[in-house]
Amino acid sequence: MVALNWVLFVVGLVTYQLVNRCAQQIVKRTNPDFYMTLKADKHRKLAPYFVFPLGFFFTLLTTPICIAAYNDTSSVTDIFGLDRPFTTNGKICLASRAILWTSELPLLSYSPEYIAHHILSLSSLGLFLIGKGPRRPLYLIYAGLVTELLSDSAVLMRFHGRTPSSSPILRNILFANVVSMVLLRLLPIIAHSAAMSETRADYLGGIASYCIHISRLSFVQLGALGY
Repeated sequence: MVALNWVLFVVGLVTYQLVNRCAQQIVKRTNPDFYMTLKADKHRKLAPYFVFPLGFFFTLLTTPICIAAYNDTSSVTDIFGLDRPFTTNGKICLASRAILWTSELPLLSYSPEYIAHHILSLSSLGLFLIGKGPRRPLYLIYAGLVTELLSDSAVLMRFHGRTPSSSPILRNILFANVVSMVLLRLLPIIAHSAAMSETRADYLGGIASYCIHISRLSFVQLGALGY
């Protein structure tokens, strides 16, 4: 990762593994029956289960930092091709996402969709940094990932046997997630990109792909809810 603090990155990877192991021990001691249910399928249940509570708290902690990084970065100098130093908030915002996606990859190996998403996300981050693109769009996109608080909650409820048809709470969370993806992820990056004084074809292509991805997720979730 160009210009990012590798020490921060490595420490983050180690910290994630330690917290993951601690979370497993807590569940094992407080709810041994549920833990044994997860352990019966390590690949599809035990490994991925703890990804989502960790992702929840990770997102809760880093979203304000990404918002601060967006506000700290001057729009005047945030242009294509200009090499400039990262703010502290900017380093933490980008490194935190790289740490999370890298740590989750082996744990979510049961799902080709999750693997593809994480690899594409890491690749796009790397290409963006190597290409010295404007950073405010990245900070805005990563701040918008606050919607994962809802999606992670929904996945955890499914692990505990809830379904949209049997749980009104889960149904409401899924619907709120769709609305939040449109309001906090789709519309902000479209508005920001439209207001930029300079854009490039590769940038617009990347943003278009991102918007298509969010739109697809929204329609899939609405379909699951029967809309």
